[in-house]
Amino acid sequence: MESVKSFFDSFKEFIWDIIGYLLPGSYALILLSVCVNCEYFVSPSLGTHTNDFYPFVFLVTSYLLGYVIYGFGWLKEKGLGKHSYVKRIESDIAKRPAFAYSKELLTQVLEAKKVTSKLNTSTLRDVRNLVMSFIPESDQKIYTFTFRSELSNQTGNISIIIGIMGLIFSCFKSIPLHIFKTDTAHIIIYICLLACYVFLRQTRNRFYAIAVGLPFSIYTANAIKK
Repeated sequence: MESVKSFFDSFKEFIWDIIGYLLPGSYALILLSVCVNCEYFVSPSLGTHTNDFYPFVFLVTSYLLGYVIYGFGWLKEKGLGKHSYVKRIESDIAKRPAFAYSKELLTQVLEAKKVTSKLNTSTLRDVRNLVMSFIPESDQKIYTFTFRSELSNQTGNISIIIGIMGLIFSCFKSIPLHIFKTDTAHIIIYICLLACYVFLRQTRNRFYAIAVGLPFSIYTANAIKK
């Protein structure tokens, strides 16, 4: 029975991994097919005379493109440093009572086990990793919010990149390469993409704050009950 449960857990994680990269990649490909002029958009048939191969090409390309988008998002946040949404949210959660209670309770556990390491120099992520090891039953709930946050982050990055690029080509039509479509309808699409980024950013921040802060609340509540 345990092996069956492990199989389904592994299968579920595999599906989440596929969806997590496939959806942003598909979103990017669909937007590019709508906003980029046909002569600059790669033909889906890969040199064949029919489009029968298109679904397979679309899925594989979307999945691989999802990794590229994820890497871009990671580099962007790293470049922002302390202004990154990750650093700002983690800094805010580190000031909350639940985090302080969790550190205090973990310190007591370590002292009871005669572990001399102190948590004073540990980062919020270090403490969070320790806390999550005490509440494995909550992993799925926490990972769900992390998944939603990352999905919002990636789709938001795609929206703002294509939106900005489209508006740049629309404002400077003298650019030799007419890669993006610049008619009125597409300019409206680019503006809507920028607006979408604003909403997706709020969704990303909300879900990431829950994903980071929830383990401390659950651990503290469980420890107090015991």
